[in-house]
Amino acid sequence: MLRSVDLSDYMQHNPVKIGMSDGLDKAVAMILEHRVSGLCVVDHRNVLLGVLSEMDCLRVGLSQFNPQTHDVTEVGHFMQLHPIKVTPETDVFSAITSIIENRVSGLCVVDKQNKLLGVLSEMDCLRAILSAIYNDHREVGQVQEHMTHAIEFCTPEADIREVASDMLSKGRRRRPVLDKGRLVGQITCRQILVSLKGAAIFTDHVEQHMIAKVESCLLHSDIVGVANDMLIKGRRRRPVVDHGKLVGQITCRQLLSVVSEFNRNQVAANFDPIYRDLL
Repeated sequence: MLRSVDLSDYMQHNPVKIGMSDGLDKAVAMILEHRVSGLCVVDHRNVLLGVLSEMDCLRVGLSQFNPQTHDVTEVGHFMQLHPIKVTPETDVFSAITSIIENRVSGLCVVDKQNKLLGVLSEMDCLRAILSAIYNDHREVGQVQEHMTHAIEFCTPEADIREVASDMLSKGRRRRPVLDKGRLVGQITCRQILVSLKGAAIFTDHVEQHMIAKVESCLLHSDIVGVANDMLIKGRRRRPVVDHGKLVGQITCRQLLSVVSEFNRNQVAANFDPIYRDLL
């Protein structure tokens, strides 16, 4: 197992934090400014109280258009109270298993007093695994062997509010935009948050807010190559296209599962500590 790599070597030591009495406007501004998927909520002693995700913020933002919604804006009312946590001594593979089983994008790293030390994202875990196999690269497989074939998508003409509500109900942070089967863009939770911020009316079409240039990969792309490129560009998922048409998607979590299992079976048994220095 990959016990020669310390979790603390790969975790982010300066996570973006916020207080539970701070307002949602501040939380949204911090998420957009730092380009993160969520914030750690702490008290004055840096004790972890919960997490607030961009999806939580989007849910609140959409509710502003409901006249029955109470005017409550403090972070503490909307944060998740029981985030998944690990300690710096946790084995990397245990952390990876926790991310995959709990379907989360990252873990909070705390000490014995529950004080926040950092965060470990699925991207950090993927970086740790890839560092171990970088110079011992063997065939792991092609994208088509591991991608998700059933894709939720929308059209450029779709109502942005309806798309946002559907993304929320299904726990999706982004959605491909198709025009007659061809990939023409994508809409993300963060883009919707930008549109919501300060908006009096929110009834635009998706095409007014989507990213037109989308990084994709091909059916026969090498998994390790795709994983490395996603790491370099900070992407958590990538559409899979065949002759311009969307046929599936590959996510960081799927890559993490595939590559870590390969590493466990093929490399980790003979792990050489020198790989720790590859990054």
